[in-house]
Amino acid sequence: MVRITIVIPTYKRPKFLAEAVNTCIQQTYPPHAILIGDDSPDTVTQDVVEALQATTTIPIHYIHHQPPLRQAGNVNALMQRVESEKLMLLHDDDALLPTALETLAAEFERDPTIEVAYGQQYIITDDGEISYPRSVLFNEAFYRTPPYAGSTLTSLEAGMVQQFPNNAYVMNTELAQRVGYREVGDVCDFDFGFRVGQTGAKIHFVPTYTAKYRISNSAVSTGKQNDAGLASYLMVKEVPVPAQSAQLKKKWLKSRAAVAVGQAIANKRFKTAIRIYFSEDHLSKIPTLGGIKRLLNILLLGHLPI
Repeated sequence: MVRITIVIPTYKRPKFLAEAVNTCIQQTYPPHAILIGDDSPDTVTQDVVEALQATTTIPIHYIHHQPPLRQAGNVNALMQRVESEKLMLLHDDDALLPTALETLAAEFERDPTIEVAYGQQYIITDDGEISYPRSVLFNEAFYRTPPYAGSTLTSLEAGMVQQFPNNAYVMNTELAQRVGYREVGDVCDFDFGFRVGQTGAKIHFVPTYTAKYRISNSAVSTGKQNDAGLASYLMVKEVPVPAQSAQLKKKWLKSRAAVAVGQAIANKRFKTAIRIYFSEDHLSKIPTLGGIKRLLNILLLGHLPI
């Protein structure tokens, strides 16, 4: 039997955390343990966790970090505490479908050489409602569709195009501890997945829904100063890839260039914005309405001569 520990870093989201933990408790394939690392300044989350502990025999371990470790430090601290051979990272505002662990554990039992496994994700709103049309588009955008099942993409490709999700994956604990999170700001989830891909670890995608990904007003990815899109674009741009992956890299960079320019402008990195704007990755977007708007923002907000 594959033992899987679920690690959940959290910060001031007790309601969402309770929902996330309950979906872990309700798994058809129970987790070995649940580890919660709390960066919150108060004890509200601790009270919620204590109430959850009373509802289950699954070990729930709570660690209150004071001073806070921040996202990367919190995740690393949790991963280093894991004693089981596999772990799953789950964000505190996301959730698992009841058969998530059962589905993913079966892949490791079928093929012990697999080192990372993950499925598809539903998009949910703040109130937990599933948006089916957005979910389809979301999974298509990240190559989480049947044609890319199994190890169709190389590990490098899976990390590069974000088929490897930013949470709700199961992976070898030793691999997670070895790669670890880095202090790279908003892009730390992408950075971790990209570097896991660079190790050559065997990554396996299951074309089955296993998790729910919340698009919330308080999520890091929706913040105005968020630079994850820009940072991930720059990371991928600089990493050499084998010839067989060159076209996929080129396609990915083109699909992300507009977002990268927008985030460079929002973060007042105008030289970077100009460089990407006039690059081959963004060239086809220049004559569009969005492209014209981005150029005006660069000129006006960057106080550049028109």
